Amino acid sequence: MINIIDYISDNLDTLSNKQKVIGKYLINNKDRICFMSLKQLSEEINVSEVTILNFCKTIGVESFTEMKKQFQDIIKKELYIPKEIKSSLMELDSLDDAFQNTIQIQKRNYERIIKMNDLDTLKEVAKIIGDAKTIYICGQGLGRILVDYLNIRLSLINIDSRVLEIGDIKAASVDIARVKEGDLFILISFPKYSHNVVSLAEYLKENNLPFISITDSLKSPISKNAEMVLKCDSDSLIFHNFISSAMALIELLLIVLCFNIKDKLIVHLDNLENIRSSLIRNITSE
Repeated sequence: MINIIDYISDNLDTLSNKQKVIGKYLINNKDRICFMSLKQLSEEINVSEVTILNFCKTIGVESFTEMKKQFQDIIKKELYIPKEIKSSLMELDSLDDAFQNTIQIQKRNYERIIKMNDLDTLKEVAKIIGDAKTIYICGQGLGRILVDYLNIRLSLINIDSRVLEIGDIKAASVDIARVKEGDLFILISFPKYSHNVVSLAEYLKENNLPFISITDSLKSPISKNAEMVLKCDSDSLIFHNFISSAMALIELLLIVLCFNIKDKLIVHLDNLENIRSSLIRNITSE
């Protein structure tokens, strides 16, 4: 059964402007809603209590109390070890079985990377990144590991790259306010998709800001309206997601990007080497 957050996300476009404000707040603040009163929520988002109650009815919930209960149920489920992990472990007959099956799954993930992302696609994405002035990268959960890795690599090859802290609304707002023409966003999210990243994708669409998505398919909520989409499977034998194939996809993209900017990159690396050599000489001479 679809949960209330997914339902709100899927139906945002059908809501009135005030209802969209409520819906987006609920999606981005699911932990807080569980402990808020109707009055507190009304004051927090500057919407009348009646509008909130009407919103509840619009999404098929009888009352604000019932809506809070549904959010509480979501939080409770997230506190337990996922049932998929338990059921997967119970189905394994031996460690050798687990080992061999994991190898097969990862082989399939890597093979599908190549099928879903040909060289021409990678070249086009690399060109968009290389032409951008500043890159803002965003992801949460396991996606944040990929964000940090990509950010470090882009910085190393002299591309102005920054991590967008989408979980911190105040910090994210400040960064987005700095965005200039020619800047680019890279959004990373896999099932279960980060609602914050999905909301950012919607904001970028509404404000005609370009973004590239790294996700699992063209049906992903962050694929729609993206300049380009890089796709990979994240299947795992036990856990919900493995990031190894996504990491490999990012590595392939970086190799193509480095080749595209090879001449400029060699000059930059030579400059780095000269600076470091000079610093080392100064330190050892003291």
